[in-house]
Amino acid sequence: MKLDDGFGSYYPFAKLKNLVMVAGHSVYTSSSCEKADKEDSWFLESYQKNPGQAATFLAHIKEGIESTALDDEALLLFSGGETRKDAGPRSEAQSYWTVADSEGWFGM
Repeated sequence: MKLDDGFGSYYPFAKLKNLVMVAGHSVYTSSSCEKADKEDSWFLESYQKNPGQAATFLAHIKEGIESTALDDEALLLFSGGETRKDAGPRSEAQSYWTVADSEGWFGM
């Protein structure tokens, strides 16, 4: 039996063949996404505290979305768990999605 033989509702991504994965490297901790480009809005480890680090996260997020938008058979996945205890119950992946959504980058 093929996946499209009545299983479309069970396998909504059956036609996707490629994965664009954006690996999370930090947790966004600001209550407002207006400051996503500021390092103090991210929970950074000591080795990450460099000028431009937040801009790098934003560039990776946007590049992942743009690459996925160019490929009708691609699925975008932000990865990264709750890796920073002091950042609270927020995952890197959810942080990246939240920033991208607030910037209006989906549907590009």
